Amino acid sequence: MKKFLILAFLTVYHAGFGQITKDPKVTKKSTNDTFINRITITEDYTIVSMQFVSKSKEDLLKEYFNNNPEEKEKMRRMNPMMRNMILQQMLPQMGGSTISIQPTSFLRAEDGRKFNFIKASDIPVAPERLEVKPEEKYFFKVYFKKLDPGIEKVDLVEGDADERDGFHYWNFYGVEVNNPASGAAPAEEKPIESLVAEKTEFVLSGKVYDSKTDEPVSAKIVCAIEGDAEGFDSLQTSRTGYYEFLVKPKAYVYTISAPGYEDYVQELDLSTWKKSLTQDFYLQPVGKEEEPDVEKEALAVKEDLEVVDENTLRLNNVYFPVGKSEIINKSYRELDKVVEMMKEKPEMRIRVDGHTDNQGDSQLNKVLSIDRAKAVRDYLISKGIAADRVEFKGWGDTKPVVSNADETERQKNRRVEITIL
Repeated sequence: MKKFLILAFLTVYHAGFGQITKDPKVTKKSTNDTFINRITITEDYTIVSMQFVSKSKEDLLKEYFNNNPEEKEKMRRMNPMMRNMILQQMLPQMGGSTISIQPTSFLRAEDGRKFNFIKASDIPVAPERLEVKPEEKYFFKVYFKKLDPGIEKVDLVEGDADERDGFHYWNFYGVEVNNPASGAAPAEEKPIESLVAEKTEFVLSGKVYDSKTDEPVSAKIVCAIEGDAEGFDSLQTSRTGYYEFLVKPKAYVYTISAPGYEDYVQELDLSTWKKSLTQDFYLQPVGKEEEPDVEKEALAVKEDLEVVDENTLRLNNVYFPVGKSEIINKSYRELDKVVEMMKEKPEMRIRVDGHTDNQGDSQLNKVLSIDRAKAVRDYLISKGIAADRVEFKGWGDTKPVVSNADETERQKNRRVEITIL
């Protein structure tokens, strides 16, 4: 009895729908992160099933620099170590995107007729907004007034401009809809077995690697149907090199490209394939030095010094005994980062700045800060850094970063900083 009820429900449900347009063709759209998966015309509504794919933090960082060319150029002029450290601090702050649908949205026919927004499911209606996580997919439905029969191409308009006041609006132009003038013929009743068998999409996924090092590569992948000049889909992989496409059983041509690598083209005939497939790609390095990519360099640094500003680093892990200037052994790891930075940038000159809290005699504090700054300089010289590249200065308690009100704040004021000259 349970099986019969399930089959009967699915049969009625399937037949109850009118016209259905799967993956409708779109002439133009305002954003690449939102898709129309299906349009269903029922007795009461035109239902647009949509999907939003949020960007990765890496993509958001790249987008930020593309929108701020002056900042990007400023970063390029910095020394690599400083640039990497600043970008690494920026990366976790990327995100905070939100989505919603405007209640003023509408469908517009070619003759100008409008079919207004009614409601939405699984997405807030503005001014309410939903905060989205990076690299997540969000599925939702938007309900409009039912299209009149015979309207087979519409625009989905959320805003009168594609972008305004920092907001991107989902505008789709020339969306083809299955909506003949005669109305839809009753859908053929199909049992669940037939519905399952009709599933023709599957996932093609894998990673992009450097052919020499086997390290993952962040690459752009363009997927095209063989014989079709237009791209079927495209994406930019994250630093892991991972990609994923939802494809149908057809023959495809994949073009993979990345800065510093030769473009790679791979033909894949999936016309007889019915299940998910894994396919990795390997790129050949071109063997020449490329211009620094400030977006990618943010991903290479694992442990960094604290960046105060574009010319100042703070060494939070350099330690001394109370009232003394001898460097404690556990400080060497932090100091070695400074050594590495200076060896990578032979023309760099720095000043080591010593600071104390306000406890005790001010003059003695200044002497102690000078001795500690000199001790750091001596260590850098002992590691091969030329003496004329490293100055030192003690500031005592004259430049606190916080108020010295308690021990926690005083600890922050006891510090060593590096100023790039």
